[in-house]
Amino acid sequence: MASFTPTRFTLLVLLAAAMPSLLGTAAVSPVLDLMKDAGLGPEYVVSLVLTLPPLATAAAGFFIGALSDKIGRVKILALSLLVFALSGVSGFFLDNIYAIIGMRLLLGVSISGILPMASALISEYYEGEERTRYLGYLGVSNGIGVLILQTLCGALAAFGWHAAFLVYLLGLAALPFVLLCLKEPPRSCAEKAACPVSVPSPLRYAGIYSLVFLPALFMYLVAVNLSYYMGGFVFAVSPFWVGLLLGIFGLSSAVSGFLFWRFSRRFTPLSIGGLIFLMEAAGLFLIGISENLVLLTAGLILLGFGMGLAMPNGTAWVSKITPPAVLGRYMGGITVSTFLALFSNSFVSPLVLSFLGAGEYAAMFLLFAFVSALLGAVLYLLGRRRPAGI
Repeated sequence: MASFTPTRFTLLVLLAAAMPSLLGTAAVSPVLDLMKDAGLGPEYVVSLVLTLPPLATAAAGFFIGALSDKIGRVKILALSLLVFALSGVSGFFLDNIYAIIGMRLLLGVSISGILPMASALISEYYEGEERTRYLGYLGVSNGIGVLILQTLCGALAAFGWHAAFLVYLLGLAALPFVLLCLKEPPRSCAEKAACPVSVPSPLRYAGIYSLVFLPALFMYLVAVNLSYYMGGFVFAVSPFWVGLLLGIFGLSSAVSGFLFWRFSRRFTPLSIGGLIFLMEAAGLFLIGISENLVLLTAGLILLGFGMGLAMPNGTAWVSKITPPAVLGRYMGGITVSTFLALFSNSFVSPLVLSFLGAGEYAAMFLLFAFVSALLGAVLYLLGRRRPAGI
């Protein structure tokens, strides 16, 4: 173990493993209407297919992360990929909505062991600018995963809602390479989880997590509601187009993840947080005023670019300030923040729409564009004045 030296292929394995995790619970969003039309249950029950798994991910995130500090990150990653694939694809075989929801909860738990483990292993395998660059590449991986999952799901929907669940078989692709090519990072006595360690203030972590939670919330507001919003367009929109547009969003986040290390050279983490909110504000504004696919696509590209910076900004910040012995636990907090945002959307959207009016998705997007712009301006200025961050 001590002689293990990570290579570029090691990085590719980690990126492939993390690829399907970010939108794993929302991948089947293009077929929600088809599931409702098939008579599986009322809309509020069918919607649990999307809303409950993120809650399971958020609830399990810190626990799975802490467990990895004790038994090893590679073991947790491999088991999580297996459970991800099996629980996800089960929807292809099931017709009972409650059985599907039960397996989706298991899917949510499995996701809490994928992205945090990949982030923690990259943080321990690599150092300095190389680490920052590779954590940004995780954003590339997630973006490509969104592109593949959403586009493929939209295409499979042509064969019925059951077929959409086959996308989760992608989780098995990286599993043999994880088992064969990854090793646990060596630990000194002082780095083992059983030894007492000093960590920064919980308030500092809360600040970092909020810079992941809020951009993710704004992103999921669009991702989950896009099919309903486009249903009000004057031209017909199929699940394939919804999936393709969300795939374009994912591709945009992949580009920004690839460029993250360049942003980290020029800006502090807090200033990057401000830029993220400003980009998402511009994206939400364009989506809110869109009356055609050109403006809608431009808005999704800007929104994706912002979210593509949020994840690596959070993980790089956490990896920089956290001792290796407890890195899994605090990396788990990034995943908790991301999927808590997805779960929060299940009541934030209806609450806002109850004030704005049913179906007023454009007004909701414009409202959050204003909030995001305000946060972005404040954070960017604070980051310029306080380089040390929160």
